[in-house]
Amino acid sequence: MNDIRTPIKPFPTFKWRWLSVAPSEGLLKAPVFLGVLRALQQHEGERYSSIGLHHKLQRVKTDTGTEIDLARTPERNLFRNSGQYWRGTGLVVLKTREIQLTGLGRNIASGNITNDEFTALMVRNTVLPNPLTYSPAEIKKWSDANLRIKPLELILAVMDKLGREYGVSQSFISPNELIKVLIPLSGENTPVAICAKAIHAFRNGLLDISAWPNCVPAANDKRLAREFLLFLENFDICQTTESADNYEQRFYIDQVLSEEIHPDLQRTFLENTELAEEEVNNSRYSEIPIIIERKRVATSVIRRTSQSRFRREVFAAGGNRCVLTQEQTPDVLEAAHIIPVDHGGSDLVGNGFCMRVDIHRLFDGGKIRIKADGTVQLNEQIENTISYADLPRMVPLPQSTGLENVEWRSRYL
Repeated sequence: MNDIRTPIKPFPTFKWRWLSVAPSEGLLKAPVFLGVLRALQQHEGERYSSIGLHHKLQRVKTDTGTEIDLARTPERNLFRNSGQYWRGTGLVVLKTREIQLTGLGRNIASGNITNDEFTALMVRNTVLPNPLTYSPAEIKKWSDANLRIKPLELILAVMDKLGREYGVSQSFISPNELIKVLIPLSGENTPVAICAKAIHAFRNGLLDISAWPNCVPAANDKRLAREFLLFLENFDICQTTESADNYEQRFYIDQVLSEEIHPDLQRTFLENTELAEEEVNNSRYSEIPIIIERKRVATSVIRRTSQSRFRREVFAAGGNRCVLTQEQTPDVLEAAHIIPVDHGGSDLVGNGFCMRVDIHRLFDGGKIRIKADGTVQLNEQIENTISYADLPRMVPLPQSTGLENVEWRSRYL
């Protein structure tokens, strides 16, 4: 362990903080986060205290089942304390009295940029210090220490290195390992390989960290650090294990990546909005969407083995045809959940579409969106392709379809 030395804090207040100083972990659940963003889009130009937005936020709370009080009163609503969740991710314009989304925020709210693409964008571009949520004085401390971190990419890079070096079963990080080992090491720009070695030694009782600096001294600091892992879970990159102690829970990827992650620390659209469009494109072709799709398919396959009745009833309701292509070959048809099971969707026939396999994948990934009136919206990536340009832009939905399920998906995914 000679190459793992006790780290020194780069400055006394060094910690990992991404968005709000008063964390509300449930806001980083995709339906809540996106539902609020779409509510904001519908009320652009109005004040945050508008009655219309207040009612929309009440509906988001009811529809998503979140425990967070999104709409206490129009004057004391969510954005008074937690607006940084949307401002700090570059989706809402800073320091305006009226609601104003950025171009990126509008594209995500309208579905032009999918949930998966947004997730990849955040992983690749989130940087500490965050220029949208840190004060100039805080940013100067980081600059004086010549310190800059891309935390989400660093976490994934360390998970990947653990899997490469010690086996896929080791490709995880717990919040305690993040807090006690990775964050202190990151304050010295420690290489990924050394970080992974230190975490592996720590989890096996071979690393004494009793003299290491405490980077979570305040009451909320542990929660602030855990938010990075929650984002990776809630936006379908990491899977988790159950644990009675939230800080011992394991966040993991199920296999090593095809290429090791090497963050570009100088490039982020959060500092240069002109990079946003290019970074969206770069993120689309990164490995992050592949990880998300792999997790989604794996979960679907596991469930499908015990959901023969759901499949049979959805097929029958759809006339054994894909709802978009009218394909009838059974070997390439699947029953797609409208509201995913992970978000409370049922296995009842009204929560399903019969879909061709590739259409199902695109539907799950947000590249095909279906509205309750049968309108079909194609993502810009596929709308002019050879295989999908001729898909219908309006389809009749089966009589059994629960239109409330379709509306829920349109609002929150």
